[in-house]
Amino acid sequence: MHTVNLPSFRIFGVQTRTCNADEETLKTARLPLLWHDVYTELVPELPADAPVYGVYGGYESDQDGRYTVTAGADQKPKKCNLDLVEVTVPPGQYLVFSGKGKMPETVIRVWLDIWDYFKREDTPHQRAYTADFEVYRGREETAIEVSVHIAIK
Repeated sequence: MHTVNLPSFRIFGVQTRTCNADEETLKTARLPLLWHDVYTELVPELPADAPVYGVYGGYESDQDGRYTVTAGADQKPKKCNLDLVEVTVPPGQYLVFSGKGKMPETVIRVWLDIWDYFKREDTPHQRAYTADFEVYRGREETAIEVSVHIAIK
């Protein structure tokens, strides 16, 4: 885990609004379909080494409230069958958590580490709930690298 100061940047992707409680069951989960669309329609149109992003924003409150997820890339493909939106990730200080391994287990483990970290009473950082984002590198489900950037105050 480390901190970085980043400038703003844009992501082109597809969106949904959800909450963590909805994502716990297949009946109400929206993120699996969102990511399926991105990996079947958008990712094949990107260069092989292009990272894929998941941007979390529009937080209703904290990790228990509703939020908007935009899954996409930092470049707009020339052709794509999805209706892409553009979002801007704001500049700021981010705390970065990372993992490498099989999907989706790796990203779930990283998010569990994040929630545990911010529950601790001795945590020196406080979440800003402005925008957080995931960066995925690699296309193999068994060896993906993910870094999750959490906006901090």
